[in-house]
Amino acid sequence: MKPGQKLRVALYVFLGLTSLYLFVLSCIWDYRVVVAREHVRFRQEMPTMDSWVNSPFGKLKSYLFNVTNAAEFESGRDKRLKVDQIGPITYKIVGYNDILSRTENNVTYRKNRYRHVEFLPEESVAPEVLNWTITSPNNVLLGAAAKFKHVAPFSVLGFDAITRFEDLFITGSVYYFLWEFTRPSLQLVSNLLPFALSSNCGPLHNALKDKEEVYTVNIGPEQGIDNFFRIETLNGQQVIKEQLPRSEEWSNDACPYNVSGAHDNSLFPPFLQPETPLNVVAIESCRVLPLIYQRPERYAGLDTYRYLLLQPGQEPPKCMDTTYGIKLHKGMFDVSKCVINDAPSAFSAPHFYGSSYNWSEHYEGYNPNAEEHEPFILMEPTTGIPVNEKYRFQSNIPMPNLSSYSRRLKSFSNMLLPTFWYEFEMGELPDFVLRLMWINVKVLPHVQAPCMALLLLLALWSALKVIRVAWGDLGYVDLYRKICGRGTTNACLETVFPTTDRHLTQCGQVSDEAVK
Repeated sequence: MKPGQKLRVALYVFLGLTSLYLFVLSCIWDYRVVVAREHVRFRQEMPTMDSWVNSPFGKLKSYLFNVTNAAEFESGRDKRLKVDQIGPITYKIVGYNDILSRTENNVTYRKNRYRHVEFLPEESVAPEVLNWTITSPNNVLLGAAAKFKHVAPFSVLGFDAITRFEDLFITGSVYYFLWEFTRPSLQLVSNLLPFALSSNCGPLHNALKDKEEVYTVNIGPEQGIDNFFRIETLNGQQVIKEQLPRSEEWSNDACPYNVSGAHDNSLFPPFLQPETPLNVVAIESCRVLPLIYQRPERYAGLDTYRYLLLQPGQEPPKCMDTTYGIKLHKGMFDVSKCVINDAPSAFSAPHFYGSSYNWSEHYEGYNPNAEEHEPFILMEPTTGIPVNEKYRFQSNIPMPNLSSYSRRLKSFSNMLLPTFWYEFEMGELPDFVLRLMWINVKVLPHVQAPCMALLLLLALWSALKVIRVAWGDLGYVDLYRKICGRGTTNACLETVFPTTDRHLTQCGQVSDEAVK
């Protein structure tokens, strides 16, 4: 065999063995599983990495309520507050995830949720909305009254004396209520006890502050694909810091303070099923929230799962069903350990949607409905990547019975006072990420069988090529003759007719024997 032939034989042998090897692997592995195993390795060069590093990204929409009958309610002429919703007040949000260390099995990173915050006037209810003037209950005064009654129930006269110069209702700009909400009495106490109280109670001023969030999460197929990005620790602990006192009193089942096995709401395991248990760390409410599967939903050409963050009528966890002694309604939970100055506070869905609280007894103007107020996440289940999210919650001050206070405070007895509500709307995923997801979900399941057939044919063709080249570049016809038989010249079958002198062959020729 010539050297050139040997090289060609070696190349065709390599091609054939490679094709056969890939064919065998294709019989064993689902292509989507192969892609998923690479995805959960969470390598720096992965095409989706840049999208994750610069997350979360989207729009934060805030809403306030303007009281239109403050004087009538304070005088007692009206028994219910009349409110108008003001919003959205929209901000662009871009976060950042800074990887601190990584191994094959876990990665540690610091999450900065609010690296970039920018007001979007054209996407708000009006470009000048921050300058609008509204009227709101004095939530600082009323929150203090609720807290004071619980911690010092026999000193309400002293509280009335301290706060007698505070107005029951406050008029100010939208910007003031969101970013610079301060009151004289609070500033006075804050000056005396600077380490105990914060004088600025603006909800966005406090909500958008940087918080320490250092996560260690599982990565890599060795941990199991279903454990991808499940949290090991948050800030070096398995318990949310603000809930440490509760962890000594309540078990994991009764109190959602343990982050182990939850997610940070950026990535989830591939191949999700409706029954797959999923939880997310809700850092703004200092708890772990279960994701509740609701239904399948079509979004951007993809089949997704819709999960609820708070189900209508959902019972609050046992450790979060009261706020400073006030029993909470279904569809809400206590967040007082997580807000400024440990003020009495409870989260619900906006407009009390899904809550058992009878808001119409105390208010006019709310319009709770699922389309505008239900908090949800849409997840593409094959990849475990969220494709849409509307994270909606309303902050409320639960009021106790204030009959022991002055007359002007009594009218707020047993009310829930909304301070504001917000919606974080996830931004659109980059086109290349959506294309990769579409290929993984729509293309790979249908190309595996044709690819296997092609690999098998390529392996057979390579085997034939090896034989042809080894035998001197035979054509396929000659190869067939060589394999199936040594090759013969034209043969004639002789037929003898006894009644004649001539012996004719089937070939139509006179045989030599007949001539003789």
